[in-house]
Amino acid sequence: MKPSTTHQGVKINQLVLSGFGIVVVLTSIATVTAQFTTRTLDEANRWVAHTYAVIAELRDLEKTLVDAETGQRGFLYTDKARYLEPYDAAINTVDDGFAELKTLIADNPEQLERLATVEDLADQKLEELAATIDLTRQGREDAAYELVLSDLGKEIMEDIRAQLAEMVAVEQQLLAERDQSAARAQALATWVHWLSLVIISGVAIGVSIIVMRALQRSLQTAFRVAERLAEGDFTATTEVKSTDEIGKVINKMQHTAQRLAGLIGGGQQSSLAVTDSTTHIAASGKQLEATLREQTATTLETASTAQQIAATVQELVATMDQVAALSQGTATAAASSQTSLAEMKATMAHLSQATVAIANRLGAISERANGINAAVTTIAKVADQTNLLSLNAAIEAEKAGEFGAGFAVVAREIRRLADQTAVATLEIEEMVGDMQSAVSSGVMEMDKFSGEVNQSVADVVQVSGQVTQIMQQVQELSPRFERVNEGMDSQAMGAQQISEAMAQLSGVSQQTSDALESINTAIAQLNQTAQRLQQEMGHFKVGAVTAGDDASPSAHPPRGARPRSPLPAV
Repeated sequence: MKPSTTHQGVKINQLVLSGFGIVVVLTSIATVTAQFTTRTLDEANRWVAHTYAVIAELRDLEKTLVDAETGQRGFLYTDKARYLEPYDAAINTVDDGFAELKTLIADNPEQLERLATVEDLADQKLEELAATIDLTRQGREDAAYELVLSDLGKEIMEDIRAQLAEMVAVEQQLLAERDQSAARAQALATWVHWLSLVIISGVAIGVSIIVMRALQRSLQTAFRVAERLAEGDFTATTEVKSTDEIGKVINKMQHTAQRLAGLIGGGQQSSLAVTDSTTHIAASGKQLEATLREQTATTLETASTAQQIAATVQELVATMDQVAALSQGTATAAASSQTSLAEMKATMAHLSQATVAIANRLGAISERANGINAAVTTIAKVADQTNLLSLNAAIEAEKAGEFGAGFAVVAREIRRLADQTAVATLEIEEMVGDMQSAVSSGVMEMDKFSGEVNQSVADVVQVSGQVTQIMQQVQELSPRFERVNEGMDSQAMGAQQISEAMAQLSGVSQQTSDALESINTAIAQLNQTAQRLQQEMGHFKVGAVTAGDDASPSAHPPRGARPRSPLPAV
């Protein structure tokens, strides 16, 4: 396999944190700026309200003095005390009015001076009113009329009105200036709100597009890698250029695929070797069976022609030498078969261990997928919390009325972005679920394959025991052949002894023939198992195994496998 080339890049979590960090910083700046402009607007509105309050107090003060003068005139005309009620009320409230005005204009020394002048004039006016009332009560109406006709009270009242008008003019000028300040503050607040909305929305949309594209590219590549691995194709490689979590998962998957390719290649070679070995063993068994059948026929013929032993002893000795040679060859072939079976047993055990390691690696991939799923769940919780915060912000903006209209727009936009984040999180969670399903299916297939390998190991152990039994039985033939030779040498001892020896030899040959038939049956079953193992291995597509793989140093691709082009880089 072509090794993957990895380049250092920005991790997806770093990209997400950086993007949302920018959004948070911009939102904080916008919030601070909006708070500052709101405070400025509130201050301007407070001063406008303050000016209106001063003007209203000045109007009330003028009205109070007018009410006092109205009560005084009513009393002078009617000499009835009930007409003094406006006068009495004015006397009781005029001091409170001056005190309230002093408090309101305490920050304006010029207005305080004017108010002091008005207060002196008001005292003079009230003294003039009190004098006329006292004169009337004393029955000196003429003196009261003369005091009124002196125009003293009229002049004082005109001076009071002039001073109050000047104070109102000053306050109206301040009101105009403060209205302009409030309008500028309102315009600045509106401009800041809209500019913040445009900047934050642009940055958030840009970050979302970048993150979604990065996730889409990485997840598509991971899906293609997993799909080919699921199809049994271990020849494709992917050039990974990112070091984020998905890039690490792809690297682990490819490393697992390389190790699995080496193991499967070694298994394919082992299955071919097992098939060849069983074929040779079967051929040797057939040859041994034919030889034993020939030996049995020879012993029967020898028994029936015991009287001709003397004439054919030399020929029988030669035949027994050939049988001994064949027996030795059979023992040698059985020993070679036992060695091959031992090697095959070791190979199958290694293959079983490798399948367990592959299953463990797939389990680790599943745990990594669970970790990604937990991260996605955390992102979904953050999106839900953001949605809740935007809803609370919208409620607070609604409470603020028209002053919170701009903030309500920002809250709705944040809520919309939180909803989009939640939708994207659900899509990522579905993709991770598909990957977990694929990994779980791979684990099940490897467990099934491991069970079949263990069964093959048990069959190999059984065949090895049977081959060992064959060797023991073949090794027992040589002493018996020697005894036959000794019997032929001692043919003078009698034809009866020769006949009994031939009968024993015939029985041993029959037992050997039966045992050989059992061995041939076991070898046929082993051959079928090896062919089935080779067919299962043929379902996988592997390339040449490099020297750095943990499995067999070389592996042949299965028959009919076609090379696949490498996947695009991540």
